[in-house]
Amino acid sequence: MRAELSEIDLSPIGELVRIRKEETVLEERLAKMEAKNEKVSPVVYARVKGDYEARRNALAKESQPLKEKAHREYQRLKLLRAEVERAVEAVSLEKEELEFRKDLGEFAEDEFKKRLSDCEKRLAAERQELEGVLQMRNTFAGAFRSEEELESRALPAPPAPPAPHPVAPRPPAAEEAPTPDATVVGGARPPVGAAPPPPPAVPNADATVMGPVGATVIGAAGGPPASHSATIVLPRARLSLLEGETPVKEFVLKPGASVIGRLAQSDIQLPSTDVSRRHAQVTFGPEGCFVSDLGSENGVAVNGKRIERHRLEDGDVIALGKQRLLFRA
Repeated sequence: MRAELSEIDLSPIGELVRIRKEETVLEERLAKMEAKNEKVSPVVYARVKGDYEARRNALAKESQPLKEKAHREYQRLKLLRAEVERAVEAVSLEKEELEFRKDLGEFAEDEFKKRLSDCEKRLAAERQELEGVLQMRNTFAGAFRSEEELESRALPAPPAPPAPHPVAPRPPAAEEAPTPDATVVGGARPPVGAAPPPPPAVPNADATVMGPVGATVIGAAGGPPASHSATIVLPRARLSLLEGETPVKEFVLKPGASVIGRLAQSDIQLPSTDVSRRHAQVTFGPEGCFVSDLGSENGVAVNGKRIERHRLEDGDVIALGKQRLLFRA
């Protein structure tokens, strides 16, 4: 285990969980009161409601410094997670390169097995580190009402550095390269002092079509020119991450292709070690919604059946490793 993980202070989490449970009880009682307000006198109703609201306000005040501290520690965890994900990515690429070089005949069998064994041990160790980081993240998430509240004050993780072992670029052709301040259009440099080329044309204002609330509209602004009568209204399709049978997080699907994977760059991120970096792709358009396996290690199943590509229907459950997503159209 990395030393940084053991140094993250979890002391505010226990108190925040206690406060959250008490807040939940108070909110349930306040909601229950609304249905029973005619059964008691206004004086009693106002007195009890005032007590509950005062206690809720006191809990909010008590939790504030604890949340500030938890957010600072969570930021440290996010930075560590980015570091471990980069390490997993680097060793995964190293293993892929090793196997590729073996296929090309670069290594003898004994040397290949030795190198591969060492690489797999390091990859297993890094994945175990990542699992520990993700488990601690779940601990933080349990102390907050939602993902939005957890992430509200946490700074984004720094971008990943370039992948190791980059392929050397081919040498440029033996010809004069354009000067840094030159604007090249169509392979020719304009004369000195010439005006820059005009910007690309903006679609006609008539191509913007308003659709109903909660729907996605595809018209001329999003593709080839089309009249209003050709506008296609797509339903508000979404995927919900399930814990047991309970949805805990929702992803609204955008028109086009969305990649589901473990990395932060994914359109739909599932930060779990049994989810591949680029695990699956969901394509949403006028023809319907389709899910495809992107060559993942653990595969994709819909309603318990392994698939390569599948047209989704409302209520389908997609499994990616141990992660399950409910499709709603």
